[in-house]
Amino acid sequence: MHRIAIYSIGKKDEKCYEAIYEDLIKNSKKFALIETKNVFNKKINAAQSDAQKAMKAYSDTFKPFILSDGFNIALDPEGKCLDSFAFANLLKEHTKLAFFIGGAYGLERSFVQSCDMALSLSPLTMSHKIAKMVLLEQLFRGLSIIHNHPYHK
Repeated sequence: MHRIAIYSIGKKDEKCYEAIYEDLIKNSKKFALIETKNVFNKKINAAQSDAQKAMKAYSDTFKPFILSDGFNIALDPEGKCLDSFAFANLLKEHTKLAFFIGGAYGLERSFVQSCDMALSLSPLTMSHKIAKMVLLEQLFRGLSIIHNHPYHK
């Protein structure tokens, strides 16, 4: 059974997004325990007018969630692009994962480099809400590929 955590910078998501997240997590439940956590604190809030300070605040907030016994993946536009089968292989190789989705300014290079991998979901820029949705769908798809579930045809 996979254990997957998704951390993103942001306040509580709107109900329309939450419903989609919950559906994808529920669909994945037979293959993985997936938890999502939005993080937003006073330090992040105070730093939003300065990109460097904001990225530092994101890094400081995410650091306690770095897995010492798992595989850490930063979502980053300069990261590696994988197709669904390569993503499934990544999931096959690692059963305990943490994904990190940055805020409006992205992630500090040092934080990205401290992770085991930088992953790009697309060359397009997207909000953390959409990135989380795409990631959750690809997690379900990848897990479906691994377990020969008919979702991925």
